[in-house]
Amino acid sequence: MASYQLPILALSAAFALTRGATARTISRPSFVVPLVRSARGVTMATSASSTLEALPTSDRVKTTLDPCVILMKQIISQHADKWTDRGGIYSLAQGVVYWKPPAAALEAVAAAAASDDTLHTYCPDEGTIELRSALIDKLEKENGLENVDIIVTSGANQAYVNCVLTLLDESDKCVVFRPYYFNHVMAIQMSRGEDSLLVGPTGEDGVPDLDWLRNQLTGEGGDLIKVVTLVNPGNPTGVSLPRSYLEEAVALCREFGVWLIMDNTYEHFDHTGANGYGDGLVGNASSSADAVTKFPFWCSSDEHVINIFSFSKAFSLAGFRVGYIAISNATSKSKECYEQMLKVQDTIAICPARVSQIAALASVNVGREWVSGNVKTLDGGREAILDALSPLDSIMGGSGAMYVMAKLP
Repeated sequence: MASYQLPILALSAAFALTRGATARTISRPSFVVPLVRSARGVTMATSASSTLEALPTSDRVKTTLDPCVILMKQIISQHADKWTDRGGIYSLAQGVVYWKPPAAALEAVAAAAASDDTLHTYCPDEGTIELRSALIDKLEKENGLENVDIIVTSGANQAYVNCVLTLLDESDKCVVFRPYYFNHVMAIQMSRGEDSLLVGPTGEDGVPDLDWLRNQLTGEGGDLIKVVTLVNPGNPTGVSLPRSYLEEAVALCREFGVWLIMDNTYEHFDHTGANGYGDGLVGNASSSADAVTKFPFWCSSDEHVINIFSFSKAFSLAGFRVGYIAISNATSKSKECYEQMLKVQDTIAICPARVSQIAALASVNVGREWVSGNVKTLDGGREAILDALSPLDSIMGGSGAMYVMAKLP
């Protein structure tokens, strides 16, 4: 049996050699691979080939949902040629705003690229102090969140993965409500397995069923539920949950000692003001008639509530990948959650990219009014879609985010 020297990256090397390269072009360390001769030339030994065929991949990953956005892109690419004369195919599988990031954000990035000597370096795992300080101020003024610590993440998806890995053990369960945001389900399936996923119902009005949740918490196996997930405004329901409902959900999870993850990615898209306007009395107001709006989008500061936010939608920074998590620092349990989550942060991302945080900081400084002006331009399109769907018996959404669901005949 002959032997031949191949580099460790055998497949890459074999490709290079077939393209006319010589062994001298590859500087990787080598090992000896036994070869067998056949009528068609020299091939690897069958024992090595059969071993490679047995290489495993994770059963959890294989049984995890396929991301619908990628699936839709594949379908479109397969059939795009049939629609070229009709304007092409438009994907509705992913919420992407039409506007560009604030000019100030792009200018800040350009200026940093030209003069910031730290742009290429690591920053603290939790993000730069400048961005975190600005976010703490924003959360207090716009969301009513006080006494919180921040972890800046590579988008809201990483923020949710951080939460799942920090809060759930193998036998624990996490609740999501159908129709759900697919990446939430994927994070649970991939990291904790299908048995950790508990899917609850949503009413025809797009509101998750808290009576069902209470029954699950009080029933057999209820002690295994450690986390409940709510998305507000809803993706993909397109429904803004009212503050009274959110307060009920917060109280229910507090009663049973369960973490509540609130994904507020679409906080700027609360079209009807369901979660920010005319709720409660503020300051010296003595009646509801004197009530004023204090927070554009209220969030709970309770120790068991973890709030997730994103720059991808409102500020059109999707490609910059910036999200953040707000965790209470008021109690020992919430402080422990924050400290343990930093382990996850360090393992997945180490830290968010400095250049992305510069864009995010400039966007925060531009303010909510800039976003509101852009979001307002969506009113006409949303109303047209709702009008077009009006003949159908069941329509969900239109009050929040950028989604509408309808039941076809």
